[in-house]
Amino acid sequence: MHNKNTTIDKVALELFNKHFGELNKTQQQTCNQEMVNNPKWLAPFWKQPGYKSETDKICEELGIFNYKTYAIKK
Repeated sequence: MHNKNTTIDKVALELFNKHFGELNKTQQQTCNQEMVNNPKWLAPFWKQPGYKSETDKICEELGIFNYKTYAIKK
């Protein structure tokens, strides 16, 4: 069973409209080559400059700017 929330699975869905684990070996190799060679998959939207996750946006609205580095001291 393959994780269905991975880049390779997204490639498989786009190319073949099937999950990666449902593909034959040739189709899996095609997905692998597409993922490695296509800049679309090497630079997804969440790695682009200025991208803010939903968590970032909510915390910013609440005035919490250091949630990624905040640690509870005991």
